[in-house]
Amino acid sequence: MQVIIESYQRDRPRNFFECGRRPIDNWYKNNSKKCFDRVEYRVFEAIFPATGRVVGYYALQIGNESMAALPSKPADYTKNYTAFPAVHLAFLGVHRECQRKGVGTALLSDVFDKVYQISEIAGMYALTLQSYDEESTAFYSSLGFEPYSDSKASPKMLMPIRTIRALVEGE
Repeated sequence: MQVIIESYQRDRPRNFFECGRRPIDNWYKNNSKKCFDRVEYRVFEAIFPATGRVVGYYALQIGNESMAALPSKPADYTKNYTAFPAVHLAFLGVHRECQRKGVGTALLSDVFDKVYQISEIAGMYALTLQSYDEESTAFYSSLGFEPYSDSKASPKMLMPIRTIRALVEGE
């Protein structure tokens, strides 16, 4: 399914959006406008070109994570850090009717491109996310994300920026 990824537009209808995971649906329907306006998140939407309908979205934040959260500290330059800088993929949802049709892959590809661009102007260690359940954990693991928390059902996961840069530069 071909989609166009665009920056969040306040006037797009959102009440119909349903990915099947209530917290992800509710945040998009009820909180995305105010969080976007307050610049707490940058939100991007996957649009179906024929109708202009939103079929997916993601939201990014910048922050840091405690090195103590990592089960095994990397043996690289971060060994003396107390926290590592990261871009956090706070939300990603694909409308039920469009799941398993390439929309999630298109959204993540755009996430990687945006994170790469950020890494060109600001330092960071990784892209992080909080997996929602075992199914999403398996999906993110298949893409190369690694868990870094003890939770088996919904772990915090990361992909080092070096990996993302190599992926984007290799495209």
